[in-house]
Amino acid sequence: MKLSSNDFVILFIGRLGKEKSVDFLIDCQKELVKKKKNCKLVIVGDGPDADVFYNLVKKYKLEDNVIFTGKVPWDEVPVYYQIADVFSTASLTETQGLTVIEAMASGKCVVAINDESFNGTIIDGLNGFLFNNKKEYQRIIEKLFFERNLLEKVSKQAT
Repeated sequence: MKLSSNDFVILFIGRLGKEKSVDFLIDCQKELVKKKKNCKLVIVGDGPDADVFYNLVKKYKLEDNVIFTGKVPWDEVPVYYQIADVFSTASLTETQGLTVIEAMASGKCVVAINDESFNGTIIDGLNGFLFNNKKEYQRIIEKLFFERNLLEKVSKQAT
């Protein structure tokens, strides 16, 4: 994996299917790296649309800023939560949002799409952030990148 201690790491863990909206995160990453070269998106998982997402990263020339790990053993998943600054999801198809709960239990700030499956788990601005569109997502990530005290505060409140 191509990470350094200076990188700001956004983590996604899940099945690589269209319904998970990983393409949304990749599209946003394209804009985020224009302002912050050391912003990295780490995608953990595999699925039927993995090649679609790999090709999107190639199309946008984001190979240095989007890292695919493929499927990892369950006992290694906590390591990925620990290296992350932020956990993000744009999926509108969650029923329980287990990765969101895992991320919060790991003390990570969660940035998730504003969906009823996350209501009650994520309290916007207190233990994570909710977004409605790409512009809001990018604004939140940039704010967390620049305001490390806010990131630390929200991360502590996530557990």
